[in-house]
This record gives sequence, structure tokens and C-alpha cells, in this order.
Amino acid sequence: MRKVKFAMVALFAALLAACATGYHDTRMVNTQTGVEKEPQGPYQSLVVGVLVEHELRAHLENAIVAKFAEQGIQATAAHTVFGDKGIEGKSRDYLAQRMKENSFDSALAIHLEEQRTETLEVKGDPGTAVPVAGTMTMRPQVFSDDFFVNEDIYVVRLDLWDVDQQAIIWQGNTVSFNTGGFKGLEKGAGHFAQVITNAIGKADIF
Repeated sequence: MRKVKFAMVALFAALLAACATGYHDTRMVNTQTGVEKEPQGPYQSLVVGVLVEHELRAHLENAIVAKFAEQGIQATAAHTVFGDKGIEGKSRDYLAQRMKENSFDSALAIHLEEQRTETLEVKGDPGTAVPVAGTMTMRPQVFSDDFFVNEDIYVVRLDLWDVDQQAIIWQGNTVSFNTGGFKGLEKGAGHFAQVITNAIGKADIF
């Protein structure tokens, strides 16, 4: 009995540690090729831009570029070329010209469409049933209290552009779940990038 109790306490401690450091998971919801026009590759030089003002923008762009490199796709993080300048209000002609000036023939634009926080209740572990003193009744022995964690949910739209055609040739949507705040996002960047690059790789555009 004591061994079971110690095991359950250890399991609960591990769960608390996981919630403290956070987890991050990303899933691809849907994809579509030929959204505005059909791909006219081969594409040789891709620029990756996270179009969100966030401290981790460069970190996310770099992670995606690294995953593309593993697939043999040449990509460049937008922050290394364009800095922190936004594109709001800029025409497609203007953006296409800027990308052509830097020898890019394609661009992956990453938009945050929705961000919300939900509070999740994590039930304490009831452990094993033990007899109530002086009765024939059995009841669970509770080893831990219920607790709550905040889960941030991010819905992202991915637009892959053909610079010459000035058109979206592929589009995808992801949803990410994160309980670790800033550290969780930072830790989850690699997986976020892997999900995106895998989906584009399956589309066989490059």
C-alpha cells in the first residue's frame, strides 16, 4: 500500500513539473494547393516571414528555415533581410518587387488568426480504495488536490506565395496548444516548424 502511495505521489509530482515547464503541441488542420493559382516551380529561393510582432518572431523563422534545410530547400528568415519592418498596407506589387530585389521566387507568410486562453482543470488522483474505519464501506484515498492550468491556443494561417505570379499557391492552417507561456512557445518552435515543413513537403511544390 505504501509503495502504491509513493508511486502515485511521484507521478503527481512529475505531472506538476510538466505543467510548470509547459508543453507545446501543433497540429495541421487543413491544407490546399492552388488556392489562387497553380504552382509554377521549381522554386529555388524561399523567404519565411512570421507576420506577428512578437519577441520570438526571429526564433520561429529560424526554426522553420532549419527544418526546410533538412529537406534540401533553400530558405531565408525574413528578419535577416527585412528587419522588423511590417507589410501592413503594402501592395502586392510593392512586396513582389522587394522580394525580387532580394532574389526570392517564393515566400511563406505566417499569420496569427486567433489567440485565446482556456483554463483546464486537472483532477487529483484518487489512488486506491481503502475501507472506512468501523464500516464495510470502501472509498478512494485522495493523494492530491485538483488544480488548474492555463492553456494558450493559437490558430495560424500559412500562405505560400509565388512571387512572379503574385498569388497564393498553397495554404494551410495549424492550431497550437501551449501551457508553458513564453518558455513553452520557445520550446515548441521546432515541432511547430516540423509540422509546417512536413505539410509543404507532402504538397510536392519544391
